[in-house]
Amino acid sequence: MDSKVLTVSEFNNLIKKNLESIDYFKSINVTGELSNLTFNKTGHIYFSIKDQGASISCMIWKDKAHILKAVNPKEGMKLTVSGRLTYYVPSGKTNFEVVDVKLDGLGYLHILYNERKNELEKSGWFDESIKKTIPRFPKNIGIVTASTGAAVQDLIKTITRRFPQVNIFIFPTLVQGEQAQFDIADKINQANNFKTPIDTLIVGRGGGSYEDLWSFNEMVVLEAIRKSDIPIISAIGHEPDITLADYVSDLRAATPTAAGEIATPSIEELRRHLEMLKNDLTKSVIKVHNDFKKELRDLYLFFFKNSKKLVQKSESDYQNLVNNLRQIINAKIFGIQNYLENVEEKQIQKINSIVEMRNFNLKHFSEKINLLSPLKPLENGFALIRDQDNKIIKNIKNMKNQEKINVEMIDGRVTIKTKNNIEENLNGK
Repeated sequence: MDSKVLTVSEFNNLIKKNLESIDYFKSINVTGELSNLTFNKTGHIYFSIKDQGASISCMIWKDKAHILKAVNPKEGMKLTVSGRLTYYVPSGKTNFEVVDVKLDGLGYLHILYNERKNELEKSGWFDESIKKTIPRFPKNIGIVTASTGAAVQDLIKTITRRFPQVNIFIFPTLVQGEQAQFDIADKINQANNFKTPIDTLIVGRGGGSYEDLWSFNEMVVLEAIRKSDIPIISAIGHEPDITLADYVSDLRAATPTAAGEIATPSIEELRRHLEMLKNDLTKSVIKVHNDFKKELRDLYLFFFKNSKKLVQKSESDYQNLVNNLRQIINAKIFGIQNYLENVEEKQIQKINSIVEMRNFNLKHFSEKINLLSPLKPLENGFALIRDQDNKIIKNIKNMKNQEKINVEMIDGRVTIKTKNNIEENLNGK
């Protein structure tokens, strides 16, 4: 039987098509020692995985190169790699395309988780001293989770059943995928700036794989939780699932349902507790009432048996009290009189001193005024010459012919009429 003759390219393409279509080879794990490690300038990493009997060429593309770099790869290191089998047509070579790397059973995400956890713990992000107290009786509860799914429904049912009067506000968010970390952080910030003050914030989601929950290990989410002014309860996955968000939050709940129970008091438990308090209070009131009745009865019997003695003693005590009060009042009156006399004497002395000082200042002031008076020089024979407008004439130039002048001396004033020609007097001097 004749068979078709294939070219090398056709043959290699046929191998590639059939080999890469096998489901088993699309996702497989291989363990061995690392060898021939090469960091290509393009960013890709090439290496081999081998054991005592065989070796296979591997590559990890640059977009996932950080996964291998995170384990600090060295020649001879034992690794478990995950990926798919590929066939390179030009060289006819089978390769293993790696998408994940595990070291001693730990994958890249586990390594990153532990490194980040240790770093945050050293920085004090998990300290109990910075944890905020969860309010016992919240008025408004916020929930940051997916808008659909069992988690949000369980939360709403639990909160409503336990504490019906509380207000619930949903801040819907993505909970997995590349953009989930940013959406979760954004919704936490929205809750902190919400127009209605939120008393408690629950951040979480239902169960999922380690990778599905990874958004709650991202730094952008952890920073939003740490900066939140609202106390936060984390409720992520199930009991065994512990994310870094659980450590940073103020309180961790094993499940979303448990978070609803932690965030609210039970109305039924409160009713039972109030009923118990009511019963205790009733018993206490009855006891106090009975004790008081007994004391009144004992007091009545005491007075009845000792009434005469008590009356006599009361009269004596009353008289002593009156005498004591009289002495106290007299002593007070005497003290007040002495005080008022001393005050009066001091005030009189103070007033006399002020009057003397004012008289002295007035006399001194009067002397100064007299010295500055324009009439003072008149005592020494000087005179003031004024014109008819009562203005002082300082020199002859200001006088006019035939002008009347007023001459003011110490004991009076006279009016004088000039006769000589003032101009001639000026010329003659």
